[in-house]
Amino acid sequence: MGIFRRRKDEPAAIMEAEPECPHVALLPHWDDPNDMGHEDRASSFRCQACSQVFTPAEARELRATEAERIRGTN
Repeated sequence: MGIFRRRKDEPAAIMEAEPECPHVALLPHWDDPNDMGHEDRASSFRCQACSQVFTPAEARELRATEAERIRGTN
């Protein structure tokens, strides 16, 4: 039996877990146009890869643990 052939007793569709997004490409969003360009005044951050939105506190935490999370995905 070849490596890519499915056994008859296996389900037709095996759901594989998608890898968790490491959230390393965070883009700032500002509610007040006067704050634009000042990342410390951003009201939220959006992950460019998965579009999840984070608060400024969550973005700081993600950035603080970025290297650790990236090493964990390899």
